[in-house]
Amino acid sequence: MPYFEINFDPFIALAKITGAPISNPLNLISFTETADVGGISFTYGTEIGQLNNLGLLRSMTNSRINIRVPADMQVVQKAVLLRPDMITICDPETDDTTVDIPSKVIRDLATAVVNMENVGVAVRLKPDVKCMKEAYQMGIDEVEIATNELVEQASHTAFLEYLGRITHTIRIGRRNNLRVSVGGALNYRMIRALNEVVEVEFISVGRALLAQAFLLGFDTAVKEFMTIIEIS
Repeated sequence: MPYFEINFDPFIALAKITGAPISNPLNLISFTETADVGGISFTYGTEIGQLNNLGLLRSMTNSRINIRVPADMQVVQKAVLLRPDMITICDPETDDTTVDIPSKVIRDLATAVVNMENVGVAVRLKPDVKCMKEAYQMGIDEVEIATNELVEQASHTAFLEYLGRITHTIRIGRRNNLRVSVGGALNYRMIRALNEVVEVEFISVGRALLAQAFLLGFDTAVKEFMTIIEIS
């Protein structure tokens, strides 16, 4: 069964606009702990506020803490100093925040982090077998497959074809002993579709959770996503 990861990025973005309690991730940590959420994630930056205090976060939750970072050595080093459980290298400038490999920059970043004690390293990739094999060769601990394009498929046939591409890529990764997670514009339907065909480590949800939190309340929205993930 996959773990549920809450991506706090949309909540942080909302906090720039409004001071509503639902936009403050620290106000929501207790709900994630009560629901036994597997992980929380956010992108490293100046706007993360008190999320910068991982000592505080660890006192509030046992969830895995995953910090997303751009492919920039200085930013990676700053994020690593916080001692998260996982560093995920991504590219905020692309539509789906994926990186391209092979890449000397990514390889150098991975090398700098991959042997650090108690800090795992992941890369966010499109569903591509060559990239998955490259990640394995780089010694990456985990790959996060972007599911954004799956959501964008206009026809049922195109959806099934792209789902097959994701499934094949994930199975290749797992065959090479890579942990593989998914995330990107996921909603109830997408989570069910993925869980029916492939097993992953973490399912990361952000915007859909925020939308449901406005409708149902954060606590109820989290529990609904947990139920979907557990019974799919």
